Amino acid sequence: MPFTHEQIERLRHRHRGYILTLTTEVLLILLLPLCQSQVWLLSLLLISLAVVLITTVTRYSPLVSTRPLVYGLGGVAIALEGVWHLALSFDPAVGRIVTVPHVIAWLLFFLLALMRKVKTLVREPFVTLAVVMGATSGYLLVGIAGGVMLIALWVLHPGAFAISSLPVLNQHNADAVAMEPALMAASFAILTTVGSGVLRSASVTGQVITVVITIAGQLYIAILIALILGRFHRRPG
Repeated sequence: MPFTHEQIERLRHRHRGYILTLTTEVLLILLLPLCQSQVWLLSLLLISLAVVLITTVTRYSPLVSTRPLVYGLGGVAIALEGVWHLALSFDPAVGRIVTVPHVIAWLLFFLLALMRKVKTLVREPFVTLAVVMGATSGYLLVGIAGGVMLIALWVLHPGAFAISSLPVLNQHNADAVAMEPALMAASFAILTTVGSGVLRSASVTGQVITVVITIAGQLYIAILIALILGRFHRRPG
């Protein structure tokens, strides 16, 4: 069945979105060391990632019904990121209160974006490099979501962490803000099953989060491979 000009344009925009999403995620990972001295950088990178997901992959996805929900959750997550960061910097008590809606908003946004991405990927007419990059970006999104959970756990229950495994706090930064990059990096170590020593083995909550991050990453790979193999189309010519 031939594609219309509009379908081809949407396909191109969506594939550019896959590439841009992966680029943003890789940039986030590479800039984590710099985020320790530039306390707003990680929040800006998370917001940038949300904007990319909303304006490219979500906008040009063939899935229409849940698109407004992604827009809404993304907007709420972006707004709460700014409020949460400011609260932790100037009034940690308020920051702890905002932490729960903050982490819920981000997790719901990432979960919905990830589900939509998987459904969109398996509907792609061709398996191209951009599609592979889109699948990779989904895997990294699991790690970023895990990092958000670890950061929330640090704010709400610092005793779950092995302090000796975390970097020395900068006296000019709030604890949670200074720890964000290290905890985000720890999430990727857990995601890849390498493991991380930042969580105390006696912390049940920490163990649960570790298991969730690890299993989510493996499930993503297994489900995506199964779905793509089930709908695989060879590119003609």
